[in-house]
Amino acid sequence: ISTALNLAERGYNVHVLEANKVGWGASGRNGGQIIGGISGEDKIARQMGAGDESLLWEMRWAGHDIIRERVRSYDISCDLKWGYLDVAIKPRHLRDQQAEFEALQKHSFPHENKLLSRQETRDLIRTDAYIGALLNMGNGHLHPLNLCLGEARAAISRGATIYEQSPVLRIDHGDKPRVITAHGSVTADMVVLAGNAYHFVERKLRGSMFPVNSFIIATQALSDAQVNAINPRDLAVCDPNFVLEYFRLSADKRLLFGG
Repeated sequence: ISTALNLAERGYNVHVLEANKVGWGASGRNGGQIIGGISGEDKIARQMGAGDESLLWEMRWAGHDIIRERVRSYDISCDLKWGYLDVAIKPRHLRDQQAEFEALQKHSFPHENKLLSRQETRDLIRTDAYIGALLNMGNGHLHPLNLCLGEARAAISRGATIYEQSPVLRIDHGDKPRVITAHGSVTADMVVLAGNAYHFVERKLRGSMFPVNSFIIATQALSDAQVNAINPRDLAVCDPNFVLEYFRLSADKRLLFGG
């Protein structure tokens, strides 16, 4: 949907073939945390020239700016809030956070960021589980499905067409590729495959991506006293473990916890 909106804004004739409903997969069912980063960033940095370091840094945060601008421009109601805690469980996590903090300072990051002690972390999220944290007010959280639906409406307003319940059966390749569904077809100049782990159309790509199971649960709406006892600043929180845990509050004060 984001790609469709980008293309529609640039004047392209865009048709989205959605197998289910807009936001049905991870686009609508993720944890809703906005965290800047690029997978394998250190390796990429070593492969790039010294003059490209600033470009890589800008790419790291470009998604945040896109979200900020779209929410503003298209008046998307998605409970966007800024503030994130990268919490530390082990001493090596503290070292990683120190390196990240130094990078933020080096690049004159415009949003509040601060290394926190165990007690300062406890003051923010009322638990002794963590030995420290990095507070970054440039990261944040939102309602992911509402963002996706808002972007879909924006794309339609720009002339895009979205066909739900239209799983693609095959793609006939050629100068003008033809995308076939059970109910019709679309002939295009270019085709973008945006099915993520649900993509099974192109056989040669099947081994390059696979689904990862994740779990998330939401509590009943909490009282003000309970919110104050858990997360009074309404921050997004995530630990750095490979099998990670994350949590945040929804707009109606439910605790969302996943991993």
